[in-house]
Amino acid sequence: MAEIDKDWVEAYFDHGVDVTNRRVFLDQDIDSDSISPVVKGLYLMETIDNTKPIEMFISSYGGYVYDALAVYDIMNTVKCPVHTFGYGKVMSSAVLLIAAGKPGHRWVAPHASFMHHDWSAGMEGKAQELETLIKHNDAIGKKWTNLLAQHTNKDFRWWQHRSRKPADFYFSAEEALEWGVADSMWKEK
Repeated sequence: MAEIDKDWVEAYFDHGVDVTNRRVFLDQDIDSDSISPVVKGLYLMETIDNTKPIEMFISSYGGYVYDALAVYDIMNTVKCPVHTFGYGKVMSSAVLLIAAGKPGHRWVAPHASFMHHDWSAGMEGKAQELETLIKHNDAIGKKWTNLLAQHTNKDFRWWQHRSRKPADFYFSAEEALEWGVADSMWKEK
């Protein structure tokens, strides 16, 4: 294993990555800026040891679907298992990231608040352009719902119904366990 400079590691920890303890923190809105250190951290830790688990702590209002899907893809690309921990707010695109952790190793804090909704995209342009965007958005929405169904014990239609009525669907940590978003309650002392 290559030796890593301490100052470099401390700089990474300042950006939500703790290489020493193999932890990454996604505690902001999910966008290209917030996921960059997470993605780099996941790949760095895989390079250091591709067998030890990485712990991903998530508390986010959600954010851009494309950026959440980027994190999802990286979680499923690295060789080491990614254990997820949901705390505080686990909303919108953050719900899928918790569910995408290694089965049996997806935890939620007892007082975490969850919210799921149908994803949206701002659109403007000519009618023909809008038609193309609507088709694309529909395809992404179906992909998103299929991934959520794949990682939980609820099917596509169940999640699709929850996405649309009401617009924002809130649920508790206990319900997240019941519906397969997570496996266990996180109660460390």
